[in-house]
Amino acid sequence: MDIKTAELFMEKLVKAGQEYGFEECEASYATEGSMSIDILNGEVSSYENSATSALSFRGLKNGQMGYCSTNILDDSSIDFLLKSAMENCEVLNDEDPQFIYCDENNKDLYFSQVTEAYAKNTYKSFSELGLKLEKAILALDERIDAVDYLTISCSTGPYLIINSKGLHSYRDSDGISIMASARATDADGSVKSGGHYWIGRDIDDFDLDKFLKKFKENLIGKMGAKSCKSGNYKVVLKSEAFQQFFMVFFGNFLATTMQRGLSLLADKEGETIASSVFTVKEEPMYDAALTKIPFDDEGVLTTSKAIIDKGVFATALYDLKSAYKAGKTSTGNGFRGGSAVSEMPTNLVVEAGEKSFEELLEEAGEGIILTDLSGLHAGVNAISGDFSLLCEGYLIENGKQGRPVEQITVAGNFYEVIKSIISVGNDIINLPSGEGEFFTPSVLVDSLAISGEEE
Repeated sequence: MDIKTAELFMEKLVKAGQEYGFEECEASYATEGSMSIDILNGEVSSYENSATSALSFRGLKNGQMGYCSTNILDDSSIDFLLKSAMENCEVLNDEDPQFIYCDENNKDLYFSQVTEAYAKNTYKSFSELGLKLEKAILALDERIDAVDYLTISCSTGPYLIINSKGLHSYRDSDGISIMASARATDADGSVKSGGHYWIGRDIDDFDLDKFLKKFKENLIGKMGAKSCKSGNYKVVLKSEAFQQFFMVFFGNFLATTMQRGLSLLADKEGETIASSVFTVKEEPMYDAALTKIPFDDEGVLTTSKAIIDKGVFATALYDLKSAYKAGKTSTGNGFRGGSAVSEMPTNLVVEAGEKSFEELLEEAGEGIILTDLSGLHAGVNAISGDFSLLCEGYLIENGKQGRPVEQITVAGNFYEVIKSIISVGNDIINLPSGEGEFFTPSVLVDSLAISGEEE
């Protein structure tokens, strides 16, 4: 169904919802077109080209919000949606106020960012690039046995919301991702694995040589890895590892998590919780971001804001419901996961320092670089902040990157780690996260406990 037809159907649904007895109601429609190919052993092993769409309805009755969704947009589904949502209202017993929202000064919200470059994403262009990339990876080093995973995918789609208060919001986005991993055999017969990724919006922006250089570093750089002595080390969490580490605890910065008693940050806005060199901002319209987000799924305009400002917890992220409970205003972070709304971040940016990655190593002198963390759910207590994680990386010897290390464990507490950040680098990378991306450099931490076993 095209977006104009969907729009007319949604207007009809919202009007029917009011007539059905809902005090307020809202319809949202999302459709996504996607394509992906997988490359294996010199062939396109799988190809998928699909289009999906879903319409969600929510209605407020006697203080309760009922929900229902369908992927069938015809008159017969209207009664189903309204009846199901009303039945939800009758059985729910949520004591918290629910909201259908519209800013009188911002009723019509429109933001399109799909470009003509998306038309370049064809089976032909993806398969040619994928086969070329697989061949180039295998040629990087004779120790590489196979490319186990190589996928190129893209997606695009609009998102439309219409409600009984007059809100009419539209936004769309598109994107491409390339992910690959391979395995290689070390001199001692041990097998190493590693890979790399790329995200963008124009396939012509993909830099093959740059990708291969990083891929080789991530795989062949592990050759000769062994454990190290247990002890407390200065640690450089490399960009990718710090992104993984920080985001697994990010739920603690969401207002709903705090209000449920599941975050130690509750009631600590305005207090120092991290090192003074550490600042994390949310930049919904960040210039470097692939996806800009000018408003959230509740129709609230997004804003730039510091979450941690030079170590001070500046603000949690709020949607309309959690903001009302806290006596605050929404920060524009209400996004749908299905029909229900909850807080999610848009584009997160760790403010870069002045030092390069190499200068962080010089500052550390001796220590460990952590490049890969595993067990990020099994080895983490998200509430207390405690963690114990298997990891890989390199020694720091005389201020330089030394031999690779593996079969080690890093343990500590999230809140203590962000307090112990000595320096922040300027080697920023971006990875998809939340509704947008997470931009972060490497960070130097004063001390972390490493458990290893020297041969």
